[in-house]
Amino acid sequence: MSNILIAYFSREGGNLMHDSICYIEEGNTQKVAKKIASYTGGTLLKIEPVEPYPYIYEECNQRAKEEYENNIRPPFVKVIENLDAYDVIYLGFPIWYRTFPRIIKTFLETYNLSGKIVKPFCTNEEGDFGLGELELRSSLKTSNLKSGLSIRGYDVDNCDELLKKWIEK
Repeated sequence: MSNILIAYFSREGGNLMHDSICYIEEGNTQKVAKKIASYTGGTLLKIEPVEPYPYIYEECNQRAKEEYENNIRPPFVKVIENLDAYDVIYLGFPIWYRTFPRIIKTFLETYNLSGKIVKPFCTNEEGDFGLGELELRSSLKTSNLKSGLSIRGYDVDNCDELLKKWIEK
C-alpha cells in the first residue's frame, strides 16, 4: 500500500459561484481534500500562505492577479519534513486566472516530487483546469503525473461518487 499525502491550497471567504460572489466558511478545495483523505487514509497537508489571502473576494482577486501577472511566488508555512515518506501526492487547488494560484508554484519549487505519483484536483467556477494541467506538466517532468479531476465549486458537496471513481484510476 502506498503512503498518500493530500497537499492542497484552499481559502474561505468570498468565492465566485454561479457568477455571483458568495461567502463560504470552508474552502471548496479543502472540502474535496478532506473527502479524498477519508477515502484513501492519506495525510492532509494544507498549504498555508505566510500572509493569508483576503477574505473579501475583490481584494483576494486583486492579490491573485498581481501574483499571476508578476510571476510572484508567495511563501507558505512549511510543515512537511519528510516528503520521501509519500509515494502518492494528491495536489489540490482552486483555479485562479485560468490556472493554479502562484502559491502552488512555490510549493512545486520547494519540494522535489521526482518519481512521485501526482494526482491533481481543482475546484473552479468554469469546470476545467484551464492552463493548470499544462503548467503542472511543465513543472513535474520527472513525476508520474496522472489525469486530474476538476470539480465545480457548487458540485463539491455532491462529488463523492465522482471522487471515488477518480481515486480508483
